[in-house]
Amino acid sequence: MNMKALMVVALACVCALQVSAQRRARGKAAPTGAGGGAAVAQGRDAMVQIDTPARPGGTSLIGAPNFQCQVGGQLMPPVGGKPRKWIVLEMKYTTQAKWQDELTFHWHVLLDSSKAKEKDPKNPVAPYSYYNVDVRYVDIKQGPHAACVCLPPSVAERYGEPCSVSVLITNKEGDELALHTENQFGKLPDGKWWERDDMMNQWKDKKTGENMIARRQGLVDRSKTPFALINSSDYELVQ
Repeated sequence: MNMKALMVVALACVCALQVSAQRRARGKAAPTGAGGGAAVAQGRDAMVQIDTPARPGGTSLIGAPNFQCQVGGQLMPPVGGKPRKWIVLEMKYTTQAKWQDELTFHWHVLLDSSKAKEKDPKNPVAPYSYYNVDVRYVDIKQGPHAACVCLPPSVAERYGEPCSVSVLITNKEGDELALHTENQFGKLPDGKWWERDDMMNQWKDKKTGENMIARRQGLVDRSKTPFALINSSDYELVQ
């Protein structure tokens, strides 16, 4: 066999190997991460299991811990005379990787104003109020954990109870590891409803033309509330 024939045979073998490799790749696609690249955490290590989701409704209303102190030998009583209730949204989850460098919990909460206890007829509020916050935990060890966000009593009293709670969990590369929604709101679309323009911006009151959903601020991680000292070892360091 001359040199030219050998080159033709070698080229044919290379092409056959390339086709075989492409077929194997099509049969086993790599996980997709942020920006369309390969996910850094793959397989079992990428798993974050939501064990107990945060529940909407009246069960999320909890009275704050009562820390008492004495001034001049007398206990300082609450100014309002009775304890007020916070909106406390807690979820439990389990990580599979030996260590996760960081996890970000993207919280999206919708309140129903019809459940408000202190309505003002002269200054009515939007039928629904939307709150969101990102909480980033670092150095998460393998095993069970808890995550929690809160809204102060004034929000619950004026804007109502949660009717929908969604949590999206991402790692430091932006890969989406888990998404869960607990819903008591009949019109809620599937998936990332907070990104739906037809719901967040175009859904109007037929009589007034006002938005049905008002965007508000005030949702915070529990570390910034009186609940920070309760079962503190269940929660990871907030960055």
